[in-house]
Amino acid sequence: MDTAGTPPDPARIQADIARRFVADLFGAMEVPAADAELVAEVLVSADLRGIRSHGLARIPYFLIRLERGVILPRPVLEFTAKTATTGRLDAGNGIGIVAAERAMGEAIRMASEHGTGFVVVKDSSHFGYAGFWADRAKRSGLIGISMSNSGGRVAPTFGAEPLLGTNPLAVSIPGGRDGTDFALDMATSAVAVGKVESALREGREPSPGWVASTQTPSLDGNGVLSFDAPLLPLGGEGPESGGHKGYGLGLLVELLCGALGGTDFEARIAGASGESPPAMGHLMGALRIDGFRPVDEVQTDMEATFDRIRASEKAPGHDRIHIHGEPEAMAEERHLEEGIPVSHAVVQQLELWGERLGVAPVWR
Repeated sequence: MDTAGTPPDPARIQADIARRFVADLFGAMEVPAADAELVAEVLVSADLRGIRSHGLARIPYFLIRLERGVILPRPVLEFTAKTATTGRLDAGNGIGIVAAERAMGEAIRMASEHGTGFVVVKDSSHFGYAGFWADRAKRSGLIGISMSNSGGRVAPTFGAEPLLGTNPLAVSIPGGRDGTDFALDMATSAVAVGKVESALREGREPSPGWVASTQTPSLDGNGVLSFDAPLLPLGGEGPESGGHKGYGLGLLVELLCGALGGTDFEARIAGASGESPPAMGHLMGALRIDGFRPVDEVQTDMEATFDRIRASEKAPGHDRIHIHGEPEAMAEERHLEEGIPVSHAVVQQLELWGERLGVAPVWR
């Protein structure tokens, strides 16, 4: 989630109102109603869980590309099973969220029957936040894995040209009825693009280690981060702080989602600016826990591990150690009650798009 917390003096929008507005915006761009509602569910879910970089603030990414015709509102999705447990989905230059829903659905189906299921997606676009799709498998009682490449954002270690994307990956493991789920969702860059954008919108300096030290990031007229300031891989600049490890993880995601699926790396770099198809790829996976050990035994050991970590000595000034996914669950509970906190800069962008597409902002 966004470590900067709630934006200063935010607008508060109830989740159901936000979902309706988002669905109407995408409907105005000729996206089918069911797909528009799915997009709204994923984007609002991100804001509910405190992942502001992937919520309502990401709407311009889609609308700009739908308007330019580089993302299609009604693509033909073609799934081909390669084995009983693997397959490939051609997203047809459609909305990545829609493609990810189909791909994870196929992975879950295969895993439920055969123990494992993996689907690679080609010719797609932004799929929301990776954790949503890993959680989709987790809700079916499965271990969920999701990842996605993109391009033109992150410079490799010792490089100055932004080539890789932030290339997120997520893994979710169900903890059982009374246990704690494990939900890791991370970029392989030091930070997600949206977090830099949020900082700039809110008048904050990006934290050291986010962007190459020789560059000054800025936003364009649509509130999108410019492409002349490469983000750094997880670990930062150079190998001394482990930047080569983040670069390796990012390249791993690139290969699993690109070369494995058959989307061209150069096309992905070119598509990052929104002038041509994004050419992104994803990998969705699901695993049955009982393919390894009885589910209750695995979850008992998970809880024992978490309890030992929670009970360990705390660093000065801290009284709690979180398990991955707990801060997001706490944020969701709070935001369902109080409303989603949205910066005024994002609200302004949404209202401009609403006026442009004839969709009234229902929170007024």
